[in-house]
Amino acid sequence: MVFITALPTIATMVGANRILRGVAVTNPVGDPQRERADELALRRRIVERALTMLASPVEANTVWEA
Repeated sequence: MVFITALPTIATMVGANRILRGVAVTNPVGDPQRERADELALRRRIVERALTMLASPVEANTVWEA
C-alpha cells in the first residue's frame, strides 16, 4: 500500500511503509490552482510514482517525493 499524504509524519506514526508526499492537505493528489492540463499531468505523475513505489521493496517507513 502507498499512503499519499501531505503529512508524512502522521503516516509514519500509523505504520505506513510506503509514503508519498502529496501536494496539500486538502488536495493530496492534485492542485486546483493549476490549469486543467497541468493538474491532470500532476495527478498522473503522482499516481505513476505511487505505482512505481508498489513495485519497490521496502522494510522501514520510507517517504518519497512526488
